[in-house]
Amino acid sequence: MTNNPYAPAVQKGRWKPTVLFWIVAAIVLLVLIPFAIAGGVGMAMFILGLVALLTGLYALLFKRRSWVGLPHRKSGGIVAIAGFVALIVGAGVAGATAAPGGSSDKASLASTSQKSATATPTATPTNPANSACLTTAETRKYNDQTLICTAGSDQRLVWMTEADSKRVVAEKAAADKAAADKAAADKAAAEKAAADKAAADAAAAKLVAEQAAAQKAAAEQAAAQQAAKPAPVVQAPAPVAPAPAAAYYANCTAAKAAGAAPLYAGQAGYSTALDRDRDGVACEK
Repeated sequence: MTNNPYAPAVQKGRWKPTVLFWIVAAIVLLVLIPFAIAGGVGMAMFILGLVALLTGLYALLFKRRSWVGLPHRKSGGIVAIAGFVALIVGAGVAGATAAPGGSSDKASLASTSQKSATATPTATPTNPANSACLTTAETRKYNDQTLICTAGSDQRLVWMTEADSKRVVAEKAAADKAAADKAAADKAAAEKAAADKAAADAAAAKLVAEQAAAQKAAAEQAAAQQAAKPAPVVQAPAPVAPAPAAAYYANCTAAKAAGAAPLYAGQAGYSTALDRDRDGVACEK
């Protein structure tokens, strides 16, 4: 038993074409048609014999049903032998039919070469379009067309039809104008940026100068005000009238009444009796 859905459901020893057979047969037929047209009957027999030989050998060697659905090895051997015979016959027929054709091809080739050798060559004008030229705007006629020497995108001078030349010139002019406009815009932007920077620098310098002038004026004003102030008057301490050398005070009341208080150590009239706290100053209160 086999799992092939296209396997023939017939009794052993009988052959019945299956769906797979018709599919493969149609494919083989489609392949044979161009070979038959190109090589004739011999080539068709050769291809059929090759297919039959391979199919029979598959069934004979692997003991399996091929796409043809051969029921046993014996039928596979018969198909293989028939395919081999058809292969040999087809090769012989194809070789026999191809020989005259080859000789005729050689003869036609020889006659063609003789004709080409004896024929007088005639000059045919060639289209100069896209070939190099030397002078810009130079014109030339070819088959009722006007060709103009024009510089292409790579700046190489070539012959162009009038329409192509106008188009290329217009595109170049547009590109040049766009480049010039861009250069002008860039220059104007650069000049504006430089002017703005110069104005900003001038404003900053003016501000610094104004601040320096204000600071200088404030310093001068402060100096003038300081100079206008009167000099402070330093009062000298009132002179102390010296006490008489022989002055003696019985107590601080007497010293104060005499206007000699306070009395300092070493001064006339000073005594430790009057200096209770022994700080060198008597009758200070």
